Amino acid sequence: MSTREVVRTPTRSAALVSRHGPTCRRVAQSLGAAGLQVRSTKFPSELPIDDLSDVAALLVDLDVSPTEPARALIAEARGHYPNVPLLAVAGIDARSRLIDALCEADVNHVVPKRGALNLPRGGMPVIGSLEGPDEHDLFAAVRRLVDGPGSPGVTPYLLAGAPVHEVAINTSEDKDAALNDIVGFAESMDLGGEKLRRVELATEELLMNALYDAPRDAGGAMRNAHLDRRLSVALGSQESIRLRFGCDGQTLAVAVHDPFGSLTKTAVTERLRKVTDGVPRPQPGVAGAGLGLVMTYSVANQLIFSVSAGKFTEVTAVLHVAGTNRSAQERGTAVHFYST
Repeated sequence: MSTREVVRTPTRSAALVSRHGPTCRRVAQSLGAAGLQVRSTKFPSELPIDDLSDVAALLVDLDVSPTEPARALIAEARGHYPNVPLLAVAGIDARSRLIDALCEADVNHVVPKRGALNLPRGGMPVIGSLEGPDEHDLFAAVRRLVDGPGSPGVTPYLLAGAPVHEVAINTSEDKDAALNDIVGFAESMDLGGEKLRRVELATEELLMNALYDAPRDAGGAMRNAHLDRRLSVALGSQESIRLRFGCDGQTLAVAVHDPFGSLTKTAVTERLRKVTDGVPRPQPGVAGAGLGLVMTYSVANQLIFSVSAGKFTEVTAVLHVAGTNRSAQERGTAVHFYST
């Protein structure tokens, strides 16, 4: 006798503000897979959506009004759903407008549309050339919102069954050895050139932040941030940093977990604001330049922060390594900030 699993209709829901067909389809597909019923409207002024209950997420496509400040669009939408996690999506002037949303509109999740950085002659993508946001990114982000953020490492961002490698780090020398491990791992898959550089840069910057910027003394003061990054440092035996990384053939993800929980949303936005400010690269060894996250943002396709104040910080960089390096870079960078 055969058994049949009953497929249940989603009981939680999500509201979407968008008039871009590919975005509406991708959001419905991804959030439906995550267990949410999606309903959409074309403008924030048309919210709330009458037939929605138990709303778990609100998505706002900033392209509904490309000339209006992101802050204004977000504020209008949030007025109807004040306590619901909000995700901003954009394709037109995506990098600048999404960083504006992250920094100025109290948004914790921003996702570029595919094709947002594939610019035609003249420098600005047209709405018809945009594919909508990446489905897997949306699915992973919303599942973490629904299930709780936690500290899952790289697993949510890789196909099921992909091996995950873990290394403990307590000293600068451990950091160098761990960096060699992940570079060797990338090289074993025949990643080279810019792809290898992106993996190495993201890993090194996240490890440097965990070793130098994250540690605090008993009074909460920064212990190592003033030091030249070329000086060796050592953490206590109970302060190990964890590096986890893996690849499923299409996506390579690296997560760095520290036990300090000192990173704040304000610190993240202050650094990412420099992406649009045109700040030059720091000189080797310069302490406190605050550009490590800027450089990681520049090479990653997703940058995920999970923070429990005083307990842990985990930063995960997700990089697309299938296809050409150019196609990966044209995807842009999604940013997600989870706190507990």
